[in-house]
Amino acid sequence: EGSMQAYARAALAAIAAWALVATPSQAQQSRISITTGGTGGVYYPLGGGMANILSKYVPGMHATAEVTGGSVDNLKLISAGKSEGGFSMVDAAWDGYKGQDKFKDAPVAARTLMVLYPNRMQVVTVEGTGIGKLSDLKGKRVSTGSPGSGVEVMALRVLEAAGIDPKKDIKQERLGAAESVNAIKDRKIDAFFWV
Repeated sequence: EGSMQAYARAALAAIAAWALVATPSQAQQSRISITTGGTGGVYYPLGGGMANILSKYVPGMHATAEVTGGSVDNLKLISAGKSEGGFSMVDAAWDGYKGQDKFKDAPVAARTLMVLYPNRMQVVTVEGTGIGKLSDLKGKRVSTGSPGSGVEVMALRVLEAAGIDPKKDIKQERLGAAESVNAIKDRKIDAFFWV
């Protein structure tokens, strides 16, 4: 229960930060887009909750949560002026800010409003796959997260650090959280990354 209270306090502080940044004058109506992630992940319901609270309590504001591929997509949408704010994992945000990796030569003038919660990388599998450690992923069907997600950025870095080439050493799938859960349940993949 203590972690839930801390999470709720963090979410309310983030909403307050949004309001300070995006509060319109009394006379005008303001629409903002909060880019999130897939409907099966954490970003979408969290962004939806923030949008609801901003729309309800900030005069003249109408906020909406948008479904996206995740962190990388969100940063690109912010850079293109198609979103006023969004969720991102720190790896993707740093790459965007520095103009590297998926943001090669296109840096994003991103700013952090706050850290909402700690992320932990999970590598999920089920019994019977023969996977007990990262090196066992070689030759297996593995989802590295949806295209445009921070999960994919981090999964590829973890695989590289483990000496696994995702193009050669695994059968790479690029599924979101909900799709990965269904695929592993149906034995269409052997493991998946999730943050």
